[in-house]
Amino acid sequence: MRTSKNLLLATALLALATLTGCPGGKGPGGMGGGMPGKGDMPGGLGGSSGMVDPNTCGNYAGSEAGKRFKAFLSALVDLQKQSEETVKIVKQSCVIMGTEMGMIPADLEGETKEVCAKVYGHVDENLKVAFKSKAALKIKYKPAVCRVNVEATAKAAAECEGKATADVKATCEGTCRGKCNGTCSGKAGTGGNAGECAGECKGTCEGKCEGHADVQASAQCKADASVKASVDMECTEPELDIAFDAKLVVDKSKAEAVLKGLKAGLPKILSVKARLEPMKFAAQNVVKAAADLKDMGPKFVNSFKDQALCISGQIAAAAKAAGSIQANVSVSVEVSASASGTVGGGA
Repeated sequence: MRTSKNLLLATALLALATLTGCPGGKGPGGMGGGMPGKGDMPGGLGGSSGMVDPNTCGNYAGSEAGKRFKAFLSALVDLQKQSEETVKIVKQSCVIMGTEMGMIPADLEGETKEVCAKVYGHVDENLKVAFKSKAALKIKYKPAVCRVNVEATAKAAAECEGKATADVKATCEGTCRGKCNGTCSGKAGTGGNAGECAGECKGTCEGKCEGHADVQASAQCKADASVKASVDMECTEPELDIAFDAKLVVDKSKAEAVLKGLKAGLPKILSVKARLEPMKFAAQNVVKAAADLKDMGPKFVNSFKDQALCISGQIAAAAKAAGSIQANVSVSVEVSASASGTVGGGA
């Protein structure tokens, strides 16, 4: 009888372990369990985990529509990672500032926006107490500059669309640093046909763009190209030097604490600020492409036949991820704008 009870208990435990192992795990028929019609197999659930995975629906990228969709999903994954890393850097920088100013650890916990708001509030309080006026701070600031490769952006869109690069037009929305096939307006640059430009190019820009590069392409390929431009942008680091006028100091210890905090945390946030223009544009394109896919409805999904269910799951996951990206970018924009205000307007 005792043996029988032990056997029943062992059987029950085995069944429980099998059941709890199924979702997203290695149970019978679970995602990745190797059963036909599940996981990575064509027609499987694929996106049921809620995660975007360009490789989860089998060989769906053989068609033009499938190729564009896979490029979009890959871009979405890259931008999600970039936006998460960015908002993490922003929060860490605020925590560093707060720590250097003597804030308690409990005040430096929570979401990025709330933590940074507390830190900036602490900066303002310390400035009021430590100095006779804000004029006491002497700030030398050279903003970071980020540039995206216009031609590489056009090439990415062309590859996504299955066209020749020459057939995809790319423009610089900002300052063109290179050849402007059109009219260049600015302090420097001759414009004209392939003329060197260092200003706004009304035409196609060949070279680098301080701002963002736009392309004439489908929503999914525009998203793919703008994400690649954002991920591959080249940036200089900001130069920041802060000192104070000793004659205007009221509380030396607080003055030194706020100075130490600003020097430790602000440069990284100001560096992020420069990177946000291409990232913000990429996020807008990703959100639009995700919304367009949802609007296409069954017509788009059913074109993939056996993989329709998996594709449907990926579209839902893409919409969720796009919302998360937009939220991360918005927080980073807001916090970095406040940082720029701290150093007198800056970039």
